[in-house]
Amino acid sequence: NSIPLSMKSSNVKVVRSCRICHSRKLYRFLDLTPMPIPNGFLKKEDLKKKEPYYELSCYFCENCGLVQLTNVVNPSIMFSNYVYIPSTSKIMMNNFSNLAYCANNLIKLDGKKLVIDIGSNDGSLLKFFKIYGAKVLGIDPAKNIAKLAEMNGILTEVKLFNLTTAKTVAKKYGKATVITATNVVAHIDDLHQLFKGVDKLLSSDGIFITEFPYLLDLVQKNEFDTIYHEHLSYFSLKPWLHLINQYGFEIIEAQRLFIQGGSIRLIHKRKNKSKGSYQKTINYLIKLEESHGLYDKSAFDKFSDRVSNLRTEIITTLKKLKKEKKKIVGYGAAAKGNVLMHYFNINSKIFDYVVDSTSYKQGLYTPGNHILVHPEQKLLTDHPDYAFILAWNFADEIIEKRRDFKKIGGKFIIPIPKLKIV
Repeated sequence: NSIPLSMKSSNVKVVRSCRICHSRKLYRFLDLTPMPIPNGFLKKEDLKKKEPYYELSCYFCENCGLVQLTNVVNPSIMFSNYVYIPSTSKIMMNNFSNLAYCANNLIKLDGKKLVIDIGSNDGSLLKFFKIYGAKVLGIDPAKNIAKLAEMNGILTEVKLFNLTTAKTVAKKYGKATVITATNVVAHIDDLHQLFKGVDKLLSSDGIFITEFPYLLDLVQKNEFDTIYHEHLSYFSLKPWLHLINQYGFEIIEAQRLFIQGGSIRLIHKRKNKSKGSYQKTINYLIKLEESHGLYDKSAFDKFSDRVSNLRTEIITTLKKLKKEKKKIVGYGAAAKGNVLMHYFNINSKIFDYVVDSTSYKQGLYTPGNHILVHPEQKLLTDHPDYAFILAWNFADEIIEKRRDFKKIGGKFIIPIPKLKIV
């Protein structure tokens, strides 16, 4: 690549030991080639500047089983001006509504109880907690999105979450009865700081709810493009239990979710002596993980091979369609889409443009391959032959929403878990 790699700069920390158990027995697999930050969309005037490229590869910890990136990019590069907003997805909002409902069932919420969301984004989740009458507070490092949250009536502290932040917040607002962290734990390098912070901020009888993409789904469904610089860790249950045990927490509920290509929701409280019925669920999931080889490095070699084969198949299909003079566009300017385009070497010779419903991204260019992002309506005025669904985790929602595109003869390409043309 002609662009200089930023792998040895001060903006990158090379991982030498596991972030949960500190073992140095790290097995490297899946090299996705160096690429720019997948959420680093560009303005037209930035196209001439050199983009920093960062290594994107994984380790499997042979001691505790955590899958993690080989490098950590400085979080201020990735999160100070963030462009992902969950409120644009009906599926995400339904999930948040359900999460607040589950929390209220466990702890009756009222005006005396404080709910804190770590990585609160535009306040979408906390809006549902407000419905139950709880006091709410968001903690998020992205200034641009915290502003949106404040406009939505969600008080937000613009900070990265750690023990120092937890102490400041506890002093200012008191302790929280519920702390939530959805699709953010994977972004955190120092997981021990996270739990020290949660321990400091959570009331003695409070609950801590996390949701993150589940490694079992990622491996089973070839979801390689959910691996990117923001997602530092990919969790299965054994390493997670190894972590929470050190801080006196236990899981009281575990639910597998369909969102984000397959996630897991874990509800924690401080340990007490009684073993609840939840233990059966935990044991079942661990057995399931073991049966799929999640604690054996050979499973990750097989995963890498499947990803490589999928790449060949999709590139061949796209080149064939271009030879037939078909017009193809990308649908959904998602970070995972940028990883996929980069790894598959999809550029403006293959995609004429990308469409997205997020006004923030429209008029910007995708990182690395510099494809312009347009509003979705362009599908109807321009009539491309194929829309390649880059945000495949929302494929059903997208196809349902864009029946008008199907009516005019447009076809959808879904790349994952395997190539499918609708």
